[in-house]
Amino acid sequence: MADDTLAELARAILVVRRDRRRALPAELFGGEIAYELLLALFIADSLGERLTGLAALEQIGGSSATGRRWIEYLTREQLIIGDGDGNLSAPLTLTAKALHALEAWLSRARETLDGLPGDDDGALPGLFR
Repeated sequence: MADDTLAELARAILVVRRDRRRALPAELFGGEIAYELLLALFIADSLGERLTGLAALEQIGGSSATGRRWIEYLTREQLIIGDGDGNLSAPLTLTAKALHALEAWLSRARETLDGLPGDDDGALPGLFR
């Protein structure tokens, strides 16, 4: 099961990503459905829940046609377990490979964010300067 603090970070990332669509044209952010699907499944895992493809797509605001293709791709890449034919009613689960990759990335992201205010620890040398 996913780490609760990492799931909270994943949830915050999805909220921020959704919010940016209010300020800027949505077309700028349409190409990351697979990434958002993985985050939604990570959050569901932390709650001990499983989402169908349709439920996951509803949570991230993705379309069925595009979502189906990404579910098939994520299944081929062995990142999710579900119906490899893109059946949106099938429950989806992250594989151990995806869970470990997301945990590692979210842990690094949390460390980066922890170092941001004032950048006193030099976590972002030269960036934005």
